Amino acid sequence: MSETPSNIAKAVGVEAMKASPPVAVAAKQDGGFFTLSPITTLTCIYLVLQIAYLAWKWHNEREDRNAKRNECEVQE
Repeated sequence: MSETPSNIAKAVGVEAMKASPPVAVAAKQDGGFFTLSPITTLTCIYLVLQIAYLAWKWHNEREDRNAKRNECEVQE
């Protein structure tokens, strides 16, 4: 997948849709989002892990594209 603005926007949109249920759970808590209930804490941990995974995935995809690009340049 190339890094065009439409592809980036699509990926961000998909990840935002994935994050919406946990955000809704955290917001629904009686004390709001910033309470220390177990549900809110676990939801925040889930969101942080999801963001970290997405950053790791994008980093690896970029490294793969750069390696392929460098491989093509060497062969020419």
